Amino acid sequence: MSGFNRHPWLKWEQVEKFLGQKLPFAEKGQTFLDNMTWAEGYVQDMLKKAMPGLDASISSSGSIGTEIFETHEHVIVKVKIAKEEDPRALQVFVKSTQLKLTGFENGKNRVIKLPTLVQPRTARVSYKQRLLEIKVRKRGLNESYHEAYIRY
Repeated sequence: MSGFNRHPWLKWEQVEKFLGQKLPFAEKGQTFLDNMTWAEGYVQDMLKKAMPGLDASISSSGSIGTEIFETHEHVIVKVKIAKEEDPRALQVFVKSTQLKLTGFENGKNRVIKLPTLVQPRTARVSYKQRLLEIKVRKRGLNESYHEAYIRY
């Protein structure tokens, strides 16, 4: 049975109508589901249409070389700083949801959204070989009860 007829409940015409474009046909010997390389481009196009400002924010943070990753207890952000920037002029401000970097030559601030909530007061920042590293402790799930006092 070919890839298009393997699932009779799946009507490709309806899928194409929902997606708003024709689906690419599989090459000989392949079923449609075996070759899904077209999906990445489609998803990127849909994200650009849904959030037009997203493309600009990705390129601006991408131009300063930002890398964000998480461990069990911390969020670590590494920012590559250009040669012409003065590292001593930089300032890092931490909020529970984002970081703000100031002091760049062009006068613009850069905001980096964090993937999870953090404790801003635990931030530790280091600079070495044009790499700014910000390490912030994640905000834990506090599952204990705290008494809320009743005022009379």
